[in-house]
Amino acid sequence: MTAQQVFPSKAFPAYPTIRVNPPAGWTEQVVPDAVGALMGPASEGGYTPNVVISVSRRLPGYQLQDIAASVDAFLADLPDAVLLGTEPVVINGRPWHVREARYTHPQAGSLAQFTAVTVFHHEVAADVVQLTGSCQPLEGDQDLKAIYSLVASADVTAGPA
Repeated sequence: MTAQQVFPSKAFPAYPTIRVNPPAGWTEQVVPDAVGALMGPASEGGYTPNVVISVSRRLPGYQLQDIAASVDAFLADLPDAVLLGTEPVVINGRPWHVREARYTHPQAGSLAQFTAVTVFHHEVAADVVQLTGSCQPLEGDQDLKAIYSLVASADVTAGPA
């Protein structure tokens, strides 16, 4: 009979700890299939800006360029997608792939989606940390600036042992 296994443990490491600094007025939200989300102030008849934080486990050896290609392909397939330039970014000492797309959502209309991904390596696994922010792209948009600021504050470190 096999010995009892525990999560987290060396064999099954905990997800990394993710710290972000949300802008004033943003609130926490539990959402399915994510570790959490932060929501900007809602406006009557407008789209609520948000950042969804997710973690997904991969096999050891999974690299940032692997998830970067997947993110770019997903964003390129959005309706009427226009991908804005990207370059490697270092946030709090960790390399990230950051990409922004403008597209047309069937119900919400014109949206900007800002996606930032990094890979946290454990001995037995790799965790993809993804922050995805969405808002309506408006002239001088404070919502998009708030999303940029929140992502720029991301600090990913080892989770509890």
